[in-house]
Amino acid sequence: MKLRMMAVAGAAALALTGVGVGTALAQTPPPVATIPSLTGQSTSVKLDSGFTDALKSLDVTPAPTGEATVTDGTAKFPITGGNVTVYKPGEVTPYVQGTIMHDGSGLSLTKGDTKVTLENFVIDPGQPATLKGKVSANGSVVADSVTLFDLDGSTLKPITTDASAGTATLTGTTVKLSNDAAAALNKAFSTDALKGGTTVGIATIVVNLPGQGGSAMPGTMPKGGAETGAGSTATGGIDGTLVGAGVLALALAGGALVVVRRRAGARG
Repeated sequence: MKLRMMAVAGAAALALTGVGVGTALAQTPPPVATIPSLTGQSTSVKLDSGFTDALKSLDVTPAPTGEATVTDGTAKFPITGGNVTVYKPGEVTPYVQGTIMHDGSGLSLTKGDTKVTLENFVIDPGQPATLKGKVSANGSVVADSVTLFDLDGSTLKPITTDASAGTATLTGTTVKLSNDAAAALNKAFSTDALKGGTTVGIATIVVNLPGQGGSAMPGTMPKGGAETGAGSTATGGIDGTLVGAGVLALALAGGALVVVRRRAGARG
């Protein structure tokens, strides 16, 4: 009797909070694959000449901050952490979730006495895919996290891997200035020349492949590795290295499906 009373009370509590019993008991479907701890190396952006010319015409000078570098027109930001989880499309929205972090680096834009700093970038592979960051003006924080750039993964090229270097490289994602960022920069520099949707450049990301330097036993994962969940549609043996690279490809594609096939030698 006591157990029944507790069950009734629990159901009533759920009803009062607007949550149905079925909803409370529902579980998120298992992911197809997960990188629980993403490790570097870097995200770089080959700055578009149209964007840099627009800044030059406004007498705005870009420069790297923190650990970032700008060499031959390419801005490079070290990856400092993150995670990515991929679900079966249609089961969870967005089906690509996670973050790719770049703490301690960024880009400054300076005109006269005005300096705007964009830093601590975080790639969010949701729908739509975006790059957020912290914004400061002349040393004062304007926003801790705001969408700075929109990411278009439709231009992403096939993933490449370098087994000897232990890295995977993805290039081709188009980085575009967000409407909010354009409005904020226009206000800071007293202009209306910067437009949302302007191509900033093409991104390239280089990450460490999971499982390098040794194999993982079933049920265990190396640091920075990729886990496959019960929701995986793969059959036979799974190459953890390629799964990890494929998960990352999905993230940078902004949810666009990128298929990574196993090497022929991995079959058997």
